[in-house]
Amino acid sequence: MALVAPILGRLLEHPAVFELQQRLFNNYSAVAAEFADVLEPQPLRVLDIGCSTGACARGVIDMARHDYVGVDIDPGYIATAQRQAPLGKFIAADARRLDFASESFDLAMFVGVMHHMDDQLIRDCLTEVRRVLKRDGRLIVAEPVFTPGRRLSTMFLSMDRGRFIRDEPGYRNLFDGFRVARQRYFDFSLHRFTAYVLRPD
Repeated sequence: MALVAPILGRLLEHPAVFELQQRLFNNYSAVAAEFADVLEPQPLRVLDIGCSTGACARGVIDMARHDYVGVDIDPGYIATAQRQAPLGKFIAADARRLDFASESFDLAMFVGVMHHMDDQLIRDCLTEVRRVLKRDGRLIVAEPVFTPGRRLSTMFLSMDRGRFIRDEPGYRNLFDGFRVARQRYFDFSLHRFTAYVLRPD
């Protein structure tokens, strides 16, 4: 198993392979259901941090209704996302330095991204997200957690490219500048995810 994880990681760096893996193994309808109430209001301007190939966004965001912007640091992922979801806008950028006006988004999202990021990187990104989020805006976060008794989930999470899978308090401790309006859990494919709706302080 120690040899499998690096090989899988290298394969998943290729946008086409990652996109296929996302389609085959990730049930994004579960994410859409978890945050349906947040996405129900009038059309929103949505910022998606770490959008990768856009597979999550296509399963969660109605891009014909909402003004969607996806940001990822990998230009190859961004090119794939733009081809797959022409109604969205996708930008290759570092989320620590966003080229958007202050208070210009209604909603920001981190879905399955933070477990790929160390604490300082998350805090730096969240500082910038807080700047571009409207004062009455919301931030949604969904991340995997290790769950006792879920052996298959534990095995796959142990091989995940994300090296920073935290427990619920571990994620919560990163949310400086935000207050937790809601926290609960939901099932995502084989895994248990912790889900947050946050408001700027």
